[in-house]
Amino acid sequence: MSALIGTFVTHISQCFFTSSCDNLVTSLPLSSEHPFFGPLRQALSTVSESYISQQSVTQQLGFVGNDIEDNLASFLSAVLKNVRGEQIVSENEAAYGDFSRLQSVYSEANKLYGMTNDDGTHIHAFMNPLIINLARTLVKVSNNAAALSTLPLRHPKSSRSIRDATRQVIERCMQISNTSMSESDWNFNCTQQHMVGDIVWELGNILFRIYAERKLHSQSAELSRTLESLTPHEQKRFASRGEIVASTTIRQSYYWRGKIRLILLDFRQSKYWLDKAWSIVPKDQNGWKQRRAILIRLIAVNILVGQLPHPQTLQEYDLLKFLPLIHAYKTGNIPLWRKTMDEDREWYRRRSIWLILYERGEILVWRNLFRNTLKMYYSLDPTAPKNKCPTWIFVSSVYRTFLGSGEIEDGQVELEDVICVLSSLIDHGLIRGILSYSQRQLVMKPAPDGLGGFPSISTVEPRKIQIVGQ
Repeated sequence: MSALIGTFVTHISQCFFTSSCDNLVTSLPLSSEHPFFGPLRQALSTVSESYISQQSVTQQLGFVGNDIEDNLASFLSAVLKNVRGEQIVSENEAAYGDFSRLQSVYSEANKLYGMTNDDGTHIHAFMNPLIINLARTLVKVSNNAAALSTLPLRHPKSSRSIRDATRQVIERCMQISNTSMSESDWNFNCTQQHMVGDIVWELGNILFRIYAERKLHSQSAELSRTLESLTPHEQKRFASRGEIVASTTIRQSYYWRGKIRLILLDFRQSKYWLDKAWSIVPKDQNGWKQRRAILIRLIAVNILVGQLPHPQTLQEYDLLKFLPLIHAYKTGNIPLWRKTMDEDREWYRRRSIWLILYERGEILVWRNLFRNTLKMYYSLDPTAPKNKCPTWIFVSSVYRTFLGSGEIEDGQVELEDVICVLSSLIDHGLIRGILSYSQRQLVMKPAPDGLGGFPSISTVEPRKIQIVGQ
């Protein structure tokens, strides 16, 4: 083994012996961008592959104990093979080779990272920065290999197989990092410089992005539940080790959890997490893009709980696209709502808000149309009873709303159609009343203004949505 390779192996083993996370990260060349990658590759080109096998590397190790010797030698062997590379002509084969070798490095790193002592305490928690660096680098390399692959889906070198392998090796690392601890163990260990659980949110964010790109919503939902059921709870972990976990990482985690709840139509929980992300986002110019991304999703969920953004806010964040939708919502203009949703479908879908607005929004627009109709009815006839109204007023307003719109309801509105919508609103709790079909009346809770049958949308508890996988 050449002197340079031997020096490298000895140096890395010393990093493990001294638990030096900074030296470990800066010394390991994972890609050609590392300054040591080129010289080490040149040195490796002069030796045969047997010289960087696990057995050969073991003979060069110093400092470390016998308990980690085999795993460390396997890890260093994988690192050296990754740097050495292969002589491949095809671009896609070269990209797959880069991915495959780096995946092996990550797999061997997981073995070291998961090692514990007799008390069950992880002995290589100082690898935290390296583990995150590996995950980010692997995602980058695998994306390149997947983009170049043209093989069938079931082929082990296909784009899907590459992405699956990437996800699985990072998920394995997440399992190691997601270590439950008793109250006494936590209190004893929380003052240590490194704990494997410190990177659970950063690994989670990497996985959230992978799941989002591949629309793996079940996995995203499961990951959300994992983070929300940490032992001890994440709020206690932040209180003890908050200075170690960057606020940006926490904010991104909240954002991803809010986003997946949005996709799964659980808008109350989505609002909860998005509000938490908004509360800690930087208020300066540097945080403008982050605030805008959060706000787009918050506007969607807030519409569903009856909270509308101020026009100045829309102007500030260049979100005037929402104005026609909000106008349709407030006025009960169902044709405009549908038209806006259709014209801007792609914009909404790319931001994961189209489905929830489509599924949950229109029923609220109908509710607002009927409320505005009833309000006008009482303004025109102040002596009318404030606990009931004739159903013809709703038929008339729906007819006028759709007239000339070209929608299926245009000129085709019958009492039975309106009865169906009213029944649905009552069933959802958006109208509190009883329909009398024989008397063609809506009987409601009495109120001085006659609107007692239309509770505030924010007070209406929506039907429970079961998250996929629960």
